Amino acid sequence: MNQSMRTVFRAGSRLAGHPRVWPAFLLLGGLVAVTAPITTGLSPVLDVLCRGLGQGVSALAVVAGVHRHGLGGSRPWRLMRAAVVLAWAATTLGWGIGWVWLHSAVSMELYRLGTLAAYGLSLVALVFLSLQVRGVRWAGLLDGGIICVGVAMPLWALLLGPAVGQGDRPGTGFFLALATPVIDLFACGVIARMALDHDRAPWLRLLSASYIVLFIADGAYLLDQVADRPVGPAATVGWLGWAVLVGAAALHPSVAGTRRERPAAVCGRGRARIFLALALLSPLVSVLGQLLIHADLTPHPHNGIV
Repeated sequence: MNQSMRTVFRAGSRLAGHPRVWPAFLLLGGLVAVTAPITTGLSPVLDVLCRGLGQGVSALAVVAGVHRHGLGGSRPWRLMRAAVVLAWAATTLGWGIGWVWLHSAVSMELYRLGTLAAYGLSLVALVFLSLQVRGVRWAGLLDGGIICVGVAMPLWALLLGPAVGQGDRPGTGFFLALATPVIDLFACGVIARMALDHDRAPWLRLLSASYIVLFIADGAYLLDQVADRPVGPAATVGWLGWAVLVGAAALHPSVAGTRRERPAAVCGRGRARIFLALALLSPLVSVLGQLLIHADLTPHPHNGIV
């Protein structure tokens, strides 16, 4: 049994190194993610199978890609691999089997805790990836923090603040919905800073797209929670899309270059323009957004969020 499993794993690892595997995986996985709202709406069983199998195949792609490209000794990719596997296990076991089929409240709490742990592991993995530079390593995190603060101001003014002000919410469920966009925000800030160093590497483009999609999905899920409605199609597509894009990034041949340290990006006009735009536009968007929200005199149940 063990010998057959090793044989299957080696075959999958060799297949992962083929240059046409990652676009095929991205195309098929994207198709599954886009059609997931239709499939999951038919029955709870199909909902569990779609999300469980989708994230499971993506987790296998990350494991095979890490092994194929010699990243097993890389701490960031070990953490990313653990995050994707943990997210799949929490979704399949905690949410799918425990909550949907067995209606166990304990399993639902374990699903939420496992999901938060997976988010935390992926953020730590991104931080370690951003530190793989020669020179002053922590300067990149400072730049990422500046980007996070610049995006956080309108995010709080237009989304998180109104959501918190909607009244009392149930404990861990609303906390999960509120915490995940915040973690996504930090992740996007770190990735934006990494993009300045990696010179638009293909694997980083896929990874950046995955966290942008995840941020949109978690924001949509927060709106669903505030409105007391079921999980919408945007959240479902985004969660599966994140897993597919991370799997495609791990399968891309260019990811093998992350084993080596890279020189830190030289400060130039492009980076100065980004930081200046954030410093000027972030407060402006926050203030104008609040003015537009309060300018509408027609009462709406969720005026502050919309």
